[in-house]
Amino acid sequence: MKIEVKNIGSCKKELAIEVEALKHARVPGFRPGKAPMSFIKQRYKEAIREDFLEAAVQKHFLAAVKAEDFSPLQSPQIHDLSYAEGQPLRFKAVFEILPKLEVSSYKGLEIERILPEVKDEEIETSLKQLQERIAQFVPVEDRGVQSGDFAVITYSGKFTDGTQPGLNSKDVYCEVGGASTLREFSENLVGAKIGEIKTFCIKYSQDFPNQKLAGKEVEYTLELQAIKLKKIPELNDDFAKDVGEFATLEELASKIRADLTTEKERAVRSEMQSKLLDQVIENNPFEVPEVMVHKQAENRLNDYVRTLLMQGIHPQTLDMNWAEFQERQREQAVHDVKAALVLEHIADQENITVTDEEVEEEISKRAQEAQQSFEALKSRLTKDGGTDRIRNRIRNRKSLDLLLSFATFKSPQAVIVQP
Repeated sequence: MKIEVKNIGSCKKELAIEVEALKHARVPGFRPGKAPMSFIKQRYKEAIREDFLEAAVQKHFLAAVKAEDFSPLQSPQIHDLSYAEGQPLRFKAVFEILPKLEVSSYKGLEIERILPEVKDEEIETSLKQLQERIAQFVPVEDRGVQSGDFAVITYSGKFTDGTQPGLNSKDVYCEVGGASTLREFSENLVGAKIGEIKTFCIKYSQDFPNQKLAGKEVEYTLELQAIKLKKIPELNDDFAKDVGEFATLEELASKIRADLTTEKERAVRSEMQSKLLDQVIENNPFEVPEVMVHKQAENRLNDYVRTLLMQGIHPQTLDMNWAEFQERQREQAVHDVKAALVLEHIADQENITVTDEEVEEEISKRAQEAQQSFEALKSRLTKDGGTDRIRNRIRNRKSLDLLLSFATFKSPQAVIVQP
């Protein structure tokens, strides 16, 4: 077998492979390579053109990459395939491999130290969110709807052009006059009493965020089922006791400050690690395999779509240029792939390992968060390769921690300090 290697790029190779035709054909009653050609014709017929070629290309491609010490990242693209009776089998195979990295200068990088700061306004915002969370809705029965009330309604909507199925919803809490409530709903609800039915039309603008409704006219019929007032609890010691095991409001506020501080410390640590990693990538330029970029771009797009669906938003209802969005995902995917390869290289250089105990500890945390049993989650992750992904994430995290420990920090006054 003859092999010629062509470097299309640092990550892309082309092998020109030439193999003697049927040199190793095995036919019962004959030694390998000694079967008469007439017997081979009779026995193999079309298999020589189809099954043999497919098997031969795969066999000799694998032998060629092994001989050249390549590890393809995907199945090769085969072209210039030729085979004729009595002639060698020739073909070219194009594939991608991981780049050979020589990452240097990842120790002693300078970075400005970021200090976490929790402001009093953030404590107040957290307390207000807690107030909203434990607020109660008190029924109102002796009057009609007023602005600021929450009207509990059941409604149906019919598209006047009849081009789409109708809309239906029950037990909807509608804040009359609220920013998230359409003006037409608020106007028709003000003054209404329990049991009253209202019918009205809404003509949606062409740029309405929900594309299903944009430019359409819908006739709504709603029934007022209940009127409720949202009762916000006062901020006092009793409120702190209702929220949790806190004796005073001051104790609750201190716990909120501590939690926010921990959260911000984690965030600024991650930010500094990302900046250091960006420096390493910038200082060590290299190409990345397109197959890895494509896969990562798909992963990012799928993650975004899943997030939208979890928020109750269908991607098709968004008015956005998906082609531009995918291109932006690709740009970020290139960075993601470079980051992953750099972190893996650092981990190899620094002999970073991950123990089974560390993997199981991470699985245990996830099981508690998902309210699943450890055994069930571990079994599922083992079957779909999830444990390997967890191991890689832990290894990357250790590489980032090490990168940060190697850094030299600058204070805002540009004074260099060691960690």
